[in-house]
Amino acid sequence: MLTSKAITCGAQEQPPFEFRSPHGVRKMEYQSRHWNGVTVRHVVQHLSPGRVWHDLSSKDPTVAILLDQVGGYCDARLNVNRPPPRTRFDAGHTVFVPGDVTVWGYSDGIESTRDLRLSFSTDVLASILGDEFEIGKTREPVLMVYDDRIARCASLLAEECREPENRLYAEGLTTALTALLFTCWKHPRSERAKGLAPWQLRRVREFFEAHFAEDVSLRELADLVGLSQSQFARAFKASTGAPPHRWFVTARIKRAQELLLQGRASLADVSIRTGFADQSHFTKVFRRVIGTSPGHWQRSRRF
Repeated sequence: MLTSKAITCGAQEQPPFEFRSPHGVRKMEYQSRHWNGVTVRHVVQHLSPGRVWHDLSSKDPTVAILLDQVGGYCDARLNVNRPPPRTRFDAGHTVFVPGDVTVWGYSDGIESTRDLRLSFSTDVLASILGDEFEIGKTREPVLMVYDDRIARCASLLAEECREPENRLYAEGLTTALTALLFTCWKHPRSERAKGLAPWQLRRVREFFEAHFAEDVSLRELADLVGLSQSQFARAFKASTGAPPHRWFVTARIKRAQELLLQGRASLADVSIRTGFADQSHFTKVFRRVIGTSPGHWQRSRRF
């Protein structure tokens, strides 16, 4: 009998995980988050010996990226008894399944698999990607695409499902992944991205200063300057040299250093005043950016 366990869940209410027509799946575990209107699930399946399959579809369009496999081989197929043509048998492939279109995830001799699944509506994709969104890419299933950029982005998003870093970072990854999958590029990708206009960059910085300790979303920032989330993320990086989440984290750490030098606030208070979830999260990020803990950094600057 299949057992299913949702290990973690994001703060927002999310639709139930539709795990359709499983055969030979002993146990399935998943961690679920919701960013940019996209439901992201990190899924681990433990499988019985021999041939195993399940229907990858749900009522919403779904992307599944196979991150790891232990044992034999996996693929995706329109007919459960008819394998697709392929030249690779390792993990790393991406499958796109339109809403309520049956595509089978199939394996033979596999002990376990780990994959990332994204579910969304076409309206959500249009909101994220703007006029770069190519709706034609959502109408037909796509099987067994190997793309290292997609696989790397999916692996980072899987880590965010397990241990979220911050909202802007996760939304940036979600935007980057959907852009890789569903954009129609009108210019060569090698063409240098255009930055924000001075007034746009000034407005974003002013907004950030006014909402320094809040959980700012990528959509809020993009709406400020009249761009899609994808366009904004590229333009912001072209202007500042860093993606939004990294720039904002650096700014928060600099503010935290100023407060630490003043010496009047506790670490817990500094973490709240600089927009971190708690002292543990603040310490982790501070150590990663600066190379030492905030307490040690503060003590080393006392005379």
